[in-house]
Amino acid sequence: GMISPGDIVLTISNSGESNEILSLFPVLKRLNIKIISMTGKPESNMAKLSDLHLQITVPQEACPLGLAPTSSTTATLVMGDALAVALLQARGFSAEDFALSHPGGALGRKLLLKLSDIMHFGEALPKV
Repeated sequence: GMISPGDIVLTISNSGESNEILSLFPVLKRLNIKIISMTGKPESNMAKLSDLHLQITVPQEACPLGLAPTSSTTATLVMGDALAVALLQARGFSAEDFALSHPGGALGRKLLLKLSDIMHFGEALPKV
């Protein structure tokens, strides 16, 4: 499959009770895969079964009905960004590493592209 020994799986669920995610836990445990969960409920099954739990509890959703995930999704994005930056620093990830893994994007192009890569020479030089 797509999960290999040494991988870490990050699971995300505000309730921490999503059956489609919890159903993966026995297989992950059998493969000795470390599980980090991000939930809004530290007492949830997902939090309890994980090797590490990141709590992202919000007092209430911004949705006036209290139904649509709004504040909780923002908390998830914030925690995810913080985790990504911490990993970037811990691994010593450089701007060049970023460019090499995103060569076609605007940031990769900005970091990798040289004028000589796009400049016309000789007969290819446009003339007016």
